[in-house]
Amino acid sequence: MKKILNTLYTHPSALLLFMQLASIIIHPSLESVKYNQAIFSCFNVAALSLAVWVVNRSPAMNWVAWVLAVPAISLTLLYVLSGNMHYFMWAQILESAMYFYTAAGLVMYMFNDDVLTRDELFAAAATFTVLAWGFALIYSVCQYMYPGSITGSTNSGEPRTWLDLMFLSFTILSSTGYGDVMVVHPVAKIVSIFQMFIGLMYMALIVSRLVSLTTAARKE
Repeated sequence: MKKILNTLYTHPSALLLFMQLASIIIHPSLESVKYNQAIFSCFNVAALSLAVWVVNRSPAMNWVAWVLAVPAISLTLLYVLSGNMHYFMWAQILESAMYFYTAAGLVMYMFNDDVLTRDELFAAAATFTVLAWGFALIYSVCQYMYPGSITGSTNSGEPRTWLDLMFLSFTILSSTGYGDVMVVHPVAKIVSIFQMFIGLMYMALIVSRLVSLTTAARKE
């Protein structure tokens, strides 16, 4: 047990990446379950809190993380108890802020030294998924505030599912196109523009960083 805990402590980014990818795989099977997105929100916020606590040792950084996490979980629980979507909307806003905060923390973690570790490789992948999650939550808020702002080739008049929003977020962040889900409202388009820019800059930044560290390690 101690060995397992030590492995998780030394590879927090791998744990975060695994939990996020696993949630994508199991989410379709739970779409018919009531409050399934709320359950996943609490689960993902808890996972992010753990990752931020492990990666960023600074007490100030931990304080910011918990200030975002605790209200997000509390508002999600209020939504489950009351069914009031306003609670869930604010929970998603706080959760998206925490995802972006975690992404910033992971980037600082990767650039903290000139030694390329295995966990930093996992962090590079985890940061991408964290950014995708953060923007998917923003799209969900846009969809709630501006009905019809995000549409698709099927059931265009209905709100997009969480899986649809995740698909949209990953396609825009990776600059592979919209697919069968697209943004039509100006606010949603502005969000997608920023996501495209951040996605391209992140890919260029991380690739150059990994290449430079790998080259330096081989020279040594």
